[in-house]
Amino acid sequence: MVEIKWTAISEVNPRGNYFAYAGYAERKSAWSYFSYLMRARKVQNQLNRAKGLIGFTAKLGFFNRQVIQLAVFENENALREFAHTGQHALCMEKTKSSLKLIKRTTWNIPGKDVPPKIDDAIRRIENIAGR
Repeated sequence: MVEIKWTAISEVNPRGNYFAYAGYAERKSAWSYFSYLMRARKVQNQLNRAKGLIGFTAKLGFFNRQVIQLAVFENENALREFAHTGQHALCMEKTKSSLKLIKRTTWNIPGKDVPPKIDDAIRRIENIAGR
């Protein structure tokens, strides 16, 4: 498993409000791991330069084929700009055929709760999917 520990990009105001994104995907095959990993590194480079990004973390499993992504942005517009441009948009287009399951959620998060925990993000995704 490759784990990217929480990487802070911008300072957090504990009294501020931010916008969190969590995504869960399951790859169809463990063999897509290496190409997914190479694309994930390119997206990570884009994240390091993304306007409005507060921080991010991710986990990419080999045998369980799971991908979990978590990021916090200044606002929804910053997330949208990141998601629909650059390497992220390109990678999403190229990897969607290798994924059998994609779930995601967003929520407002107070600065005092940044960085969020991946387990909390997974629970949020499961709660949304269970509805």
